[in-house]
Amino acid sequence: MKPISEYSTLRPGLFHWQGYEPEVKCDCSSTAVVTPAGLIFIDSIPLAEEALNDLVVESFSAPAAVVLTSGNHQRESLALGKRFGIPVFAPEDAGDDIIADQRFRSGEPVAGMESITLPGFGPGETAFLYDGALIFGDALINLEPEGLRLLPEKYREDKKRSLRSLADLHDLKPQVLLFAHGNPIIQNASSRLATCLAEVS
Repeated sequence: MKPISEYSTLRPGLFHWQGYEPEVKCDCSSTAVVTPAGLIFIDSIPLAEEALNDLVVESFSAPAAVVLTSGNHQRESLALGKRFGIPVFAPEDAGDDIIADQRFRSGEPVAGMESITLPGFGPGETAFLYDGALIFGDALINLEPEGLRLLPEKYREDKKRSLRSLADLHDLKPQVLLFAHGNPIIQNASSRLATCLAEVS
């Protein structure tokens, strides 16, 4: 994938960039967020050197970790980890093909963020919540023309289990929704999430 030349600042300490990946024939997205642990990169796709340097400067924080939401998102994590000398974190059940410095158990705090396990979608599928920003891997996507929706059934490991795993999301009131595939939702995020979950419950 070609490096992305620009990123967006959604609010201070929260960043997003996106590009088309011909190999998977889909838009792929990445998030960076400043937590008490430092600047955390999530499901990173390549960002051009100048843009990456600008992001770090704008964050006013030292890069601290690269975090994966699932076993499907190795992406640029190893190169980014090497670039900054920071560890790569992956879910413990992300699979043997994933290379990471540390494994975490979904549901435990990771790099200053709350993690939410979402079994049934993909290997180790995990969402992260920090300061009102809810960051998804593959469980929910926001791609045109369909918009916000669950990962299509054909890509899920277990349909029934995936639907049950959404229960932990119903009580959340996020201000921002971010995805590994698709544009962020920065307006009416809580109601948009509630509507999406209601449609599949």
